[in-house]
Amino acid sequence: MNTNGHFPLPGAALTATLRPRSIAVVGASPRSFAGQIVQRNCADHRFEGLIVPVNGKYTDVAGVPTVASLSDLDQAPDAVVALVGTARVQAIAEEAAAIGAGAVIVPGGGFTDSGGEATDLGASLATLADVTGISVVGPNCMGVVDLVTGAMPYIGTVPRDVRRGGVAAIAQSGAVIEALVSAGGRIPFSTLVSSGAEVVTTTADYLRFFAADAETDAVLVFIEGFADAQDVLAAARDVAEAGKTVAACFVGRSAKARDGILAHSGKLAPSARVTAAALRQAGVVLAEDLDELITIGEILGTGRRVRGARTHIVTNSGGEANLLSDLAEDAALDLPDLTPTASAPLTERWPAFHTANPLDPWGVDDYTTVYPAAIDSLAREGGDIVIVSQDQQVTAGDYERQLGLDLAQYLADATGARDTVPVMLSPTSQDPDPRLTAFCRDNDIALLRGARGALRALGSLAHRTPPSPQVSRSPARVVAISESTELTEDVALQILSEVGIRTPLQKRATTPAEAVSAAAGLEGPVVIKAVADGLLHKSDLGLVVTNAVGADAVQLAAREVLCRASAAGLEVELLVVEQISGSLDVVVGYKRDPQFGPTTIVGLGGVWAEMLDSVSVHVGALDLDAAHRLLDASQVGRMMHEARGGALDVDAVAHALVAVSDLGIAHPEIVAIDINPIIVGRDRAVAVDAVIERVHMPDLESTTLGSTIPAHAINQGAKP
Repeated sequence: MNTNGHFPLPGAALTATLRPRSIAVVGASPRSFAGQIVQRNCADHRFEGLIVPVNGKYTDVAGVPTVASLSDLDQAPDAVVALVGTARVQAIAEEAAAIGAGAVIVPGGGFTDSGGEATDLGASLATLADVTGISVVGPNCMGVVDLVTGAMPYIGTVPRDVRRGGVAAIAQSGAVIEALVSAGGRIPFSTLVSSGAEVVTTTADYLRFFAADAETDAVLVFIEGFADAQDVLAAARDVAEAGKTVAACFVGRSAKARDGILAHSGKLAPSARVTAAALRQAGVVLAEDLDELITIGEILGTGRRVRGARTHIVTNSGGEANLLSDLAEDAALDLPDLTPTASAPLTERWPAFHTANPLDPWGVDDYTTVYPAAIDSLAREGGDIVIVSQDQQVTAGDYERQLGLDLAQYLADATGARDTVPVMLSPTSQDPDPRLTAFCRDNDIALLRGARGALRALGSLAHRTPPSPQVSRSPARVVAISESTELTEDVALQILSEVGIRTPLQKRATTPAEAVSAAAGLEGPVVIKAVADGLLHKSDLGLVVTNAVGADAVQLAAREVLCRASAAGLEVELLVVEQISGSLDVVVGYKRDPQFGPTTIVGLGGVWAEMLDSVSVHVGALDLDAAHRLLDASQVGRMMHEARGGALDVDAVAHALVAVSDLGIAHPEIVAIDINPIIVGRDRAVAVDAVIERVHMPDLESTTLGSTIPAHAINQGAKP
């Protein structure tokens, strides 16, 4: 059961949904576009199953006899399309379930925006599905386009140039599915699903179907929000573990987009950084926008797998070669220098030929002579990708279009028996000559438009990773945190010390004289801080003084802090802390995300942490192996490994990451932990400032938690 309380649909139910052999269209009409388009689409795509219009007002729709109601059908259809108003949807769905239909597709249903009527309908459809097992696509969807059977229970036009292939697509947005359907056959599809509001059948259900589907080799997903984030991640892992690629574009990076998602779908949008980390950990390739998602689909549609980033490029322009070099670096594609094996045959035949990668043979000799040799030489280098770049617009002259066809032929000849992925690239984004399009499709060559998007898509595929190992971990230790305890900075640091994170020596004081006495028990310089429950960003308020040495300096610093706090209307005490030195400030944090559950972050810390905004995220529980993987993939981890004079104490930071993760998981009342900074040196890492945020236990029932912690793991005793 997923967190929405629904069991995943069995494969048979989704087969009726996505590969229906019979379709009933309730509300079919000869008077409207939507009322006829399902029949027209099915006819255009040679659907051989049964399609029946259901409408008591007419004897036929487009020449097909109607029935008055679903109950009048001789046999239950696999799929029912409900082209009716919101008020009638539930009755139609109940009738469909009663006669044994496998699925009901709800294009509208009041879900243009979320609201009371839409919410009530969603709840009643979900109850019906739980009781009867019927699948529900939508509401507020376009329907399904299936190229395997030709079934088109879809309320938009499906052009005849849509191609059948091995790429499936799922999108909550109907407009995105329309964009894919109308993309001129650029991607060869098995099935496309406009999933809409997903009140019953979800992205996760569709992913699981495609994971097991023999007709599907890869899946494209467009995500606005998550009905059940954990279920989607698990299903994406299923696809990846089946040896298939999942590529996703998700929205919600901006505050306006997150507000729009809530208004449009009723779903909360989690942090974009957390979403990206979670999807990557599940083995998903991320696309920044719809163009990149389509381009990834074109590459995947060739059936070839991009195995790495080693790329060789042939152009017909020195300037274009330099542009592609810049963009390839942006896309993290590697352009290795040519080996003598590749360059020697070219320079022996053409001594003036400047051999490089990218390689520009134009003008060295007649193109019919030099290009076949140049492309073949690069293909023999054993790289991962060979790109032939030449502008190819349908509006170009006859000579230029023939040039493109010939270059594609040379590329096909050079790469046909090799694992290298061949790519024809038009650096500008216009449509190419249809003859070139047909040739590339026949020879499984990706024909890509626009240099930046094409190289970015190739880079995304080149750097995809398998699903990360999932950590199943019970926290090693649990500390006692009383609900009545104020989680001030010194208390937070004491808690962190109890879970194994090194912290500085510290003492409380209420007066400058007490601060002097406290400092006398600490060696070396001290830091004087204000401390109070809920007091954050002390440095911004001038409530931290560092490098206080000797009684006079400590007394002066304590007075300054107390005066500034008083001027700001704050009641504070003083914290006298051992001053720690090191080479790098690191931030380590934990947050219980409402949708994804426990998440841990690491990045550059200190007073510039928010402005630098250089953090990496891990979703889920951590162990030491996962913590080191997170650090190895992060900028701050690379800085620690490559520090001048020797590596810093990466192991200590890894242990701190595991400790805060364990602490948060063991205590579901803790919603966030922020250690900023941990000061890292070569032989130690010390947490010098920390904040722990929590909700009170009575509030937990109304708080969405991403993971469930056994009651025995929570120690409610008083803090020692």
